[in-house]
Amino acid sequence: MIALERHRQIVSQIGHAGSARVSDLARIFDVTDETIRRDLKVLSEQGRLIRTHGGALASDPPVAPGSPGNHIDLPFAQRDSAQMLQKQVIAAEACKLIQPGEVIALDASSTVCELARQLPDIPLTVVTNSLAVCSILTHHTRVNTICTGGALDADAMAFVGLQAEKALDSFNIAKFFYSCRGIDLERGVSESNDRHAALKLRTIELATQSILLTDTSKFGIASSVFYMPADSVDLLITDDGRHDEIGEMITSLRGRGVRIEQAEVSR
Repeated sequence: MIALERHRQIVSQIGHAGSARVSDLARIFDVTDETIRRDLKVLSEQGRLIRTHGGALASDPPVAPGSPGNHIDLPFAQRDSAQMLQKQVIAAEACKLIQPGEVIALDASSTVCELARQLPDIPLTVVTNSLAVCSILTHHTRVNTICTGGALDADAMAFVGLQAEKALDSFNIAKFFYSCRGIDLERGVSESNDRHAALKLRTIELATQSILLTDTSKFGIASSVFYMPADSVDLLITDDGRHDEIGEMITSLRGRGVRIEQAEVSR
């Protein structure tokens, strides 16, 4: 079992039970206590659990048996301030791919919102379901910004639903920039609910190229709704996460044919 899969199962185990001891986790996963301590240190730094003397606590209340872990959908304002340095370098790398005159689609994720902040004021058509992106682009006089409309998800500051999906059919989308709630090697790319997942999947189907922008804290996370295999990603732009398990997952994805670019974060 690779470290990322073990981490996912550790978070799930502690999420269901509320807590766990190092010795019990070492026995369950057939590894040493020191390996588990390293795992808990990494997971604590990622905010996925709380380390204690001799074990760890769930960072959120225990979930009911059979419920998916790691699916809590935080309001946009909270997500927008997390992992900011990583989002900035990822967005800067993504900006290099945008050419004048293109039609691009931007999702309602906080990472793609950072891309909108860095977007040059050049002739472009931007199609988006994000209220935040629309607000940012009001200052771009040469960018033609089109909002999909649809049912408003107030927490996400985004439009979703059938109307939003149908609005996309009118456009010849060259590139779709999107993020996700998690990437699991075996289960794939996931979102917090089916409405956001459905809209992203429809945009991916319509776009000539789709570019996934996500920091490495999302690696190994399985959210509520899986909508595409991990090896179906056209291009993944992420940060240069230094944990060993991040390298393992990137190596595995590249081995499956996924093109990956890592933006360097100043430390």
